[in-house]
Amino acid sequence: MYQIRLQTKSGETEIEVGESLSERLKELKPSPILLVDENVMTHHSELFDSFPVITIPSGEEYKQMDTVMGVYRELVRLEADRSSYLVGVGGGLTTDVSGYVASTYLRGVSFGFISTTLLGQVDASIGGKNGVNLEGYKNMIGTIRQPVFIWCDLSLLRTLEPREYVAGIAEVIKYGAIRDARLLYYLKEQLPALLKLDTGVLEKVVTTSVSVKVEVVEKDEMESDLRRILNFGHTIGHALERQLKVHHGEAVATGMVWAARLSHALGYLASAEADLIHGLVKAAGLPGDLKADPDVIFQNIRKDKKKRGDVIQFVLLEGLGNAFVKNIPLGELKHMLHDLC
Repeated sequence: MYQIRLQTKSGETEIEVGESLSERLKELKPSPILLVDENVMTHHSELFDSFPVITIPSGEEYKQMDTVMGVYRELVRLEADRSSYLVGVGGGLTTDVSGYVASTYLRGVSFGFISTTLLGQVDASIGGKNGVNLEGYKNMIGTIRQPVFIWCDLSLLRTLEPREYVAGIAEVIKYGAIRDARLLYYLKEQLPALLKLDTGVLEKVVTTSVSVKVEVVEKDEMESDLRRILNFGHTIGHALERQLKVHHGEAVATGMVWAARLSHALGYLASAEADLIHGLVKAAGLPGDLKADPDVIFQNIRKDKKKRGDVIQFVLLEGLGNAFVKNIPLGELKHMLHDLC
């Protein structure tokens, strides 16, 4: 088991990576109320059915305020108060919703996460961003508040649908691209083992990814500067996700490939380095060239949180492992999107 501590002004989180961590729920005091993804409950009910459970529906379309309101009502029915302890059990949707509920119910109660997807373990559950979408636009409503703990329970990954598991590898590639080039070369050698859920490779990949995100978040919790690099591939990715209704990781994979190509076209990234990113995406079984309408992508980007007036804060690479943010005029980006598509 690996332990990593995240320390920020708003709170401290103990992050643990290992197997069978969920079995320690009975040790928590006070006894928690669980907010559990319905798919997780289907496969692992024996771990959670001795606790009060509020089921969170599965699917990105449920990451909205209607779901939050339903959870509030259940908490009232369960007579939850300010001493209550909420634990979100599931992937990114569940931890985002659970964190937002815990941050706002009675103006804030204690909470933790048991992350059950690869994407959630390496990215979505970490860093204190909690929230929901608004009419399909990603994470437009939310808070930044840190959970008390995050357990990345590797044993729960084995019941994931293969497509869901592979989607999480996109975020792993992202960490190598923006901050740790060594991770990219490790993936190049160990990707077959990662796809087979080799325990040793999984532990290293998840721990390395978590460590990168913790380092970035500790330096810039509120995303005023450095934390923006975590959006590599996400500006285009979120727009593709909304347009094509594909998995988040699949959309981000194409977003990273296109962002790497833009980095090369602008003179920041060598062709071979852009090809390495594209090659890892393809080897993982992720799409590197989703087909989409560039005008629809552009209209979605215009509503992105990273837009500032008539420019978008776009993450590019100046060599592998070295990301930076460049303000690109929207008109210029529109022409680039047509070239990429």
